Amino acid sequence: MSGFPDEVEGYYVELAERRGWSEETSAAIRATVELIRDLDRGTAPRTYGAVVDDHGTDWLYEAVWHEREWVVIRQLGSGEDGEVTRYWWQRLEDDEGMLTDQALDREEWGLRPLSREDFYTAWDDPGWSLTA
Repeated sequence: MSGFPDEVEGYYVELAERRGWSEETSAAIRATVELIRDLDRGTAPRTYGAVVDDHGTDWLYEAVWHEREWVVIRQLGSGEDGEVTRYWWQRLEDDEGMLTDQALDREEWGLRPLSREDFYTAWDDPGWSLTA
């Protein structure tokens, strides 16, 4: 995976080896990583939303308007136990979960509006909580 920072390259190489991805799967993951990175760096309209799930985890989303839908480019989970998960182009997935591949749907997901400032406060400081 050339063109990504060394730590990102290493992460995806290690993940591919652990998961036994074929060359085709690795190429598909790379294409997804590149798309999410490009959307993250782009200037398309953005929206933010948040919800607390049944387990008490705060889930925050940043999505970009792309091809007539809201594509999630960053997802933050902050559990009551203090466990934090961040998914974005540098880490689309791990052993616990992954960046959603579903178009963001505020109504269906039961999201409340969230400002960009609140999203990035939480992204940068995972001690922040929707319920605190």
